[in-house]
Amino acid sequence: MFDIFKLFGDDPYERFRKGVAAHERGKLDVAEREYERAIFLNPFVAQFHSNLGDLLQQQGKPSDAKDALDEAIRLDPKNAAIHNNYAVIMEELGYMDVAEKHYKRAIFLDPKYIHARVNLADLLGKRKEYVKAEAEYRHVLDENPDHAYARQNLAITLKNAGKYDESVRELTTLLQERPNDAYLHMVLGMVYYLHGNPTDAREEYQTSIRLDPNNPVTHNNLGGLLQDFGQTEDAEREYREAIRLDPDYILARENLARLFSEMKDFEQAEYEYREIIRLHPESLTTYMFLGRLLVSTRRFEEAYTTIEDATKYGFKDYELLKMARELKEMASQMDKGDKVDGMDAAGDVNGGSEASEADEPEVVEETDGVEETDATGLDETDRTDEMSGEDKMDTYDDSRSDDRAAQPDKIDDDTI
Repeated sequence: MFDIFKLFGDDPYERFRKGVAAHERGKLDVAEREYERAIFLNPFVAQFHSNLGDLLQQQGKPSDAKDALDEAIRLDPKNAAIHNNYAVIMEELGYMDVAEKHYKRAIFLDPKYIHARVNLADLLGKRKEYVKAEAEYRHVLDENPDHAYARQNLAITLKNAGKYDESVRELTTLLQERPNDAYLHMVLGMVYYLHGNPTDAREEYQTSIRLDPNNPVTHNNLGGLLQDFGQTEDAEREYREAIRLDPDYILARENLARLFSEMKDFEQAEYEYREIIRLHPESLTTYMFLGRLLVSTRRFEEAYTTIEDATKYGFKDYELLKMARELKEMASQMDKGDKVDGMDAAGDVNGGSEASEADEPEVVEETDGVEETDATGLDETDRTDEMSGEDKMDTYDDSRSDDRAAQPDKIDDDTI
């Protein structure tokens, strides 16, 4: 019988198999060519479009991936794996409601589809729907007690929900199986810290660093704990190590700047704040911290300019901007020799003789952003930070439709 799809002397399924092989070896350009050739030869196979969508997502092209998966769903609307993959793309594009709908559709089509259920739980955690996320993780663990990723993120979800005792139990269970897992020790340290047990928290952080000395997040977290203990030199050392390991690590730089402010080393604090702005001019809280520091050191014109610059990026603390403007005008009048109510001849506000320290709130990280208090993201509390993650996509060939082995993908948001 004549096969119309071999009209060009080429077999689309053979091309697809070559694409899968190249994809699994990490040769994405070759895989893309083979998938596209297979689609050209036979555009009516959903698997071809789905795998191309997976590949495009890996290449950082979520919009193109969405187009490929749109076609895959149109061709095979009852394929659970395709709905899962489509949900992953929509989640990445920020369409959380659509993503939730397709994760649930995947689970409806295949109630034992663990990968989709875990992805749904992760999404619910990101939305701070901790009760629902916990239920999904427990459902996974009821059927797969050895699913370490689900148990790990259940522990993080319990932490975020304030269920610290339950979180400790889950993490302790995991550490019995993986005693040398530096990440788990770091998360357990966070839970102990939040639960008001700083001594055990420090021990867990130190254990984590001994197992993995190159994780900037753990050094940052330990620095925050040491700062609470009043061990400023040790805290500075940990913050600096975090920055050495990741010079782009905003939270560690903010914490170091705050430490210098507490030590009244305003010159060093100012340097760190300005370095953050140089690296990340969109970091709005940094402008606020720097502006308050400049006000506290009576550099009113610079404070006003700093806060005004922040408005270009969407900063909306108009009260602080108004205060800086008024102080700038008052300082200008003093320069002219005029007496100003509320400021003495030395330039002190309200008759004070010393600079008031900047009123800086506790530092939290904007995530991942991650976004972003979730089972795979930062719990924005105090100066701590954490990471977690897992490969969420499914890739399959014409002979199988099960999960590709999950590849851990730590997220720090650029955060949990």
